[in-house]
Amino acid sequence: MPELPEVETVVRGLQGCVAGKTISEIEYCAPHLRKLNLRGFAGKVAGRIIDSIDRIGKNIFINLDDGAVFLVHLRMTGQLLYCCQQVPEDNHNHLKMNFVGNGEALLFRDVRKFGHFIHIPAKKKSAYIESMGLGEDALKIEADSFVEVLKSKKRMIKPLLLDQSVVAGLGNIYVDEILHRSKVHPQKISSGIASRKLREMYDHMQRILRFSIENMGTTFDSFSGVNSEPGRNQNYLLAYNNAGKLCSLCGKRKIKRIVVAQRGTFICTNCQRP
Repeated sequence: MPELPEVETVVRGLQGCVAGKTISEIEYCAPHLRKLNLRGFAGKVAGRIIDSIDRIGKNIFINLDDGAVFLVHLRMTGQLLYCCQQVPEDNHNHLKMNFVGNGEALLFRDVRKFGHFIHIPAKKKSAYIESMGLGEDALKIEADSFVEVLKSKKRMIKPLLLDQSVVAGLGNIYVDEILHRSKVHPQKISSGIASRKLREMYDHMQRILRFSIENMGTTFDSFSGVNSEPGRNQNYLLAYNNAGKLCSLCGKRKIKRIVVAQRGTFICTNCQRP
């Protein structure tokens, strides 16, 4: 599933290619996406201008000039692709938004159909976003707030970091990387972790996320930016998906795959002790 760096990569790509463009039509919208939207939404967005694009956690907000917003969540395999020419047609293209111009379009593509592309009218936007119950964005949260919220919970640290109502944007890949660099076992209870260690974890989180964004995110399967270019950050992961490889932090033991809260988890048993 695309996590914060991948979604930020998409947002930055959209800012460069669709911000300021006028929507001419929604050429098609698959039935499973129509069910998520109010009847007649396609007609309401024709002629609207894309004002800006932003993000909270893994959620993309395409803001229109009338105050409405498209909320996009890529889920497992969703992609937003910007096309300046004819779009190849297949069963995985679920929404096509055409722009005024020379064949320019934004395509929502999703092999597994778990993604969302929802039009939210201006008058419902604030209430809808509030109902999502998102915590502070992992890139924007301050160190003191990060430490405070984790110290206030008595939960295993990995599932806590994965909880979008606590910190928004983290997923399995980056939580494993953050905990490995911080040398914290994923089953440690958050309230029992020293504040100093949590601040160290915060610093690693910021560095890891920003480095991944610089490398256009992590691609193992289907993720790509809006120009169809895959990410490069998978080449720099130290823990995730590295079972059997020698730990690059200690050089003493190999990375091991375990299961924590029903999630595959990669740790060094020397660096990350219970």
